[in-house]
Amino acid sequence: MRDGGIGLVLGSLLPVALFYVGYRTLGFSAAVVIVLTWSALVFGWHYKRTKGADVFSATTFSFACVKAAAGLASQNTWLYLAWPSLENLVYGTAFFGSAVLGKPLLALYAQRLYPITREVRASDTFRQAFLVVSAAWLVGHGLRAVVRLYLLAHLPLEVYLIADTVAGWPINISLVALTTWYPLRQLHRAGYMAQAVALEPLDSVELAVEESAPTTV
Repeated sequence: MRDGGIGLVLGSLLPVALFYVGYRTLGFSAAVVIVLTWSALVFGWHYKRTKGADVFSATTFSFACVKAAAGLASQNTWLYLAWPSLENLVYGTAFFGSAVLGKPLLALYAQRLYPITREVRASDTFRQAFLVVSAAWLVGHGLRAVVRLYLLAHLPLEVYLIADTVAGWPINISLVALTTWYPLRQLHRAGYMAQAVALEPLDSVELAVEESAPTTV
């Protein structure tokens, strides 16, 4: 429970606080640099912990760099805060498109949670399960993008930063929970996995926060 709480604070709440304090005290450019530095630290921690960079951590950090560059070049706060909505659409489309092509990116995500043999990956059950999960991520990320833009257009900065962060938690946690449960359930029913395993709820929370942390603001 302690690790889940620490992950929630450091990964989801702290970047928002850093941006807001930096923005109010030092200005927009300084706030962007502070958040990018935090993203770099998160990426470095993940790289050291896993002894390498996977497609998710590398892509997330790359998006953070592009977003920071766009914000610094435009000096447009609205554009900077709206950028994660574009990231949501890119991620959702990539997940679903890769599943349609039979190479689901979310399978790499699931591989971090439980082992998947080559035989299982080649099965129709595996492909169909991850097609369903990938479609859910497309819908979820699309919803996240719309909610972000709506909140940004209607709320003052202080309220937006809090509301956007909180609004993302149920979506992210639900998608992670679905990814840890649904493919295992289908594979277990098909007889590929003798014993289904699932993450504890707090582990799911921590993993969702870890994946979404660099693009919180």
